[in-house]
Amino acid sequence: MGIIKFVFLFLMVLSACTHQPDKLNHSGDDEPPKQINSQQNNTVGYKENPPGTFLLVGIDSRGEDQSRADTILVAQYEHKHNQLKLASIMRDCYVKIPGYPQHYHKINAAYYFGGTELLKETILVNFNLQIDHVVTIDFQGFKNLVDLLVPDGVEVQVSETMIDDMSMEASAGLNRLHGEEILKYVRYRHDDNSDFGRVQRQQEVLLKLKNEIANRLGSVEGITVLPGIIKEGLGMIETDMQLNAILGIGSQLILNNAASAENLTIPLKGTFQDKLYPHAGAVLEINIPENQEALSEFFSSRSGQNNKEI
Repeated sequence: MGIIKFVFLFLMVLSACTHQPDKLNHSGDDEPPKQINSQQNNTVGYKENPPGTFLLVGIDSRGEDQSRADTILVAQYEHKHNQLKLASIMRDCYVKIPGYPQHYHKINAAYYFGGTELLKETILVNFNLQIDHVVTIDFQGFKNLVDLLVPDGVEVQVSETMIDDMSMEASAGLNRLHGEEILKYVRYRHDDNSDFGRVQRQQEVLLKLKNEIANRLGSVEGITVLPGIIKEGLGMIETDMQLNAILGIGSQLILNNAASAENLTIPLKGTFQDKLYPHAGAVLEINIPENQEALSEFFSSRSGQNNKEI
């Protein structure tokens, strides 16, 4: 999951909850630019203008004016073939940032320097990938969403080392964690696998959240709390996507039983080196052409054989 995969899951859940099958109608160091709140709407038809490739960004923020992107994920849903694809881009990838005086920095710094517009441009320049829409959520939004959707928490295995490192309110072994502690769990990266272990924990939590949400919203109690969940939840994200587009893609995913997604992690195994630069710190110096090609093949292929990881 990570913060971002959870946001996408949340959008799908909201879409399924608000969609009515018998009335299927999809019409409808600079400061980051202001984004449009997700509750805005328009009359652009989903079928005529499907949301192609969009960027999901988890923000490393606790209220600061400027923040770095903690999680970067590119998602693509093809309505015709009912395919959902998710490509995670590791935040420490050392890439060219347009307009940056020293030219290269970690990709997550692009958001800090110029918000979503610069991050989109950076992805285009380095990976030849055009972004159509953006969804963002910060740490507080993530914690609130977890507690809103799964008030009973999520069960995970926690180590003593993780507890000490992240100051977690938990005990070694199996724990049922809530928003604050789950955020610490998915952000922990000081084990032998470093940031890559963090991504694995994020994917683990995504699957568990999916099951917890499905169980809750499928109950009688879930039906009664849905109106409040929808109203409160949509206020926790920001996006330039119109509400009808969100409802359209989400309802199609749910109605067509898209139970799984194809995943790709950038950089691929064997295509990067650990480097250290004074202005950027520890980075992943990646082979741009190889990873660009991998992304191109991943998003253009209809095969189910593209679950490449580092």
